[in-house]
Amino acid sequence: MATQEHCLSYAGCNFLRQRLVLSTLSGRPVKIRKIRSRDDNPGLRDFEASFIRLLDKITNGSRIEINQTGTTLYYQPGLLYGGFVEHDCSVLRSIGYYLESLLCLAPFMKHPLKIVLRGVTNDQVDPSVSIKAKPCCDFCFREWFCFHVDFFSLFSLRFIG
Repeated sequence: MATQEHCLSYAGCNFLRQRLVLSTLSGRPVKIRKIRSRDDNPGLRDFEASFIRLLDKITNGSRIEINQTGTTLYYQPGLLYGGFVEHDCSVLRSIGYYLESLLCLAPFMKHPLKIVLRGVTNDQVDPSVSIKAKPCCDFCFREWFCFHVDFFSLFSLRFIG
């Protein structure tokens, strides 16, 4: 593992996505240790590894090091590049898991992000990307959706149904 003095250091898997997103935006490397080290199945989960691969695809020059057991991660962010990206998401989490972080990063890309995410569209844990709403809150959802679609169009994000 690489060690650097200005590297942020954390322990545990809590807020893994947020830590990686903030590291990417700030340009500061991060080292996360003891990722589920006391678990029966220690280390990164498949959906977390998939998220890290996605970060690698949308950046240029990122350096990612994961130890043999997956309990230690070193991430040195590259430049947010964007462009056209295709990614197969893990089936353990929905596309919303990945999309939340992409929405934070997309405004700062060098090129507009045009991404195709393949995977599960909804689950019980993450926000759904489907546009179906209950009839009682149809108006509120329609207003929210219209606002967000206009917001996304500023960054060349498009929903493909």
